[in-house]
Amino acid sequence: MANHSKYKPEMCDQVKELMGTGLSRKATATEMGISYNTFLSYIDKHEEFSEAVAQADVLAEVFWEEKYMQGALGINKDVSPAMLIMYMKNRYHWRDRQEQTVVSEKIQTLDEWLEEQDG
Repeated sequence: MANHSKYKPEMCDQVKELMGTGLSRKATATEMGISYNTFLSYIDKHEEFSEAVAQADVLAEVFWEEKYMQGALGINKDVSPAMLIMYMKNRYHWRDRQEQTVVSEKIQTLDEWLEEQDG
């Protein structure tokens, strides 16, 4: 029996709409009524779907960034900045910036070393 795909081009708009509300890929697949493995296979098999998911990933991150900003600025008191920071670190691999200072001694150039050897 042939395996018939349930893929439809309109799923591209659906994925952007759903993920634009902050849903993850897994939650989006569930809302679309397909398994996550099917969702991933559509990415592999359908270039337009792959592009839509890439755009949707950005839309989802922007959704959560805006929530973070609302909480951080006190615009939305229901938003916990600490919770959103943790969420962004886990989902989008945000990280705390760490300053690093490198101190090195001046190393002789080859010409300086040769001059010292001749002198």
